[in-house]
Amino acid sequence: MDSGNNQDSLTAAHIDNTTVIRVEGRGSFKISPSLKQFIHQVIDRQSARHIILIDMSNCLGMDSTFMGVLAGLSCHIKSKPEIQFKLINLSEKNQKLLKTLGVDRVLDYSLSVTSEEKDLMKHLSADTQTLEPHLTDKLEAAKTTLEAHETLVEINPNNYSKFKSVLEFLKEDVHTLRHKKK
Repeated sequence: MDSGNNQDSLTAAHIDNTTVIRVEGRGSFKISPSLKQFIHQVIDRQSARHIILIDMSNCLGMDSTFMGVLAGLSCHIKSKPEIQFKLINLSEKNQKLLKTLGVDRVLDYSLSVTSEEKDLMKHLSADTQTLEPHLTDKLEAAKTTLEAHETLVEINPNNYSKFKSVLEFLKEDVHTLRHKKK
């Protein structure tokens, strides 16, 4: 059976004052830079109240980079009271993953949807766009992955021992890639 790694994708739609993003396959390091970039664009464009929902109903699992990006986005958005950010349709398996790293403490989520959210989801297929992963920029991907893991340590210092070697590797990787670009 295919693990879904080749099918990891994000689709998004804007419906009224809400942006809905659907995760298909795994929430992984492959799609994390696209998610982060897209949400920052949504935040920068909006001047009024806005809601960002991430539909996790088709998400098979999440890696630490994806969870770190979600945590970083959530912390960033909390400083903007006009914006709501929430994961919906989260499976119990994915909820456990969030709890394992302490991401559940900084992120709003629900295992189901409200009737209002359900109505929004019906309109999702109308004007969706696929958020393509930009795997060509290795430096940007490495920086996103490093920042995600640093966020995981910030929100839960116990994560340091889990990611110490990953952080060291990523710092060296970012350093090396920066010097190659010059």
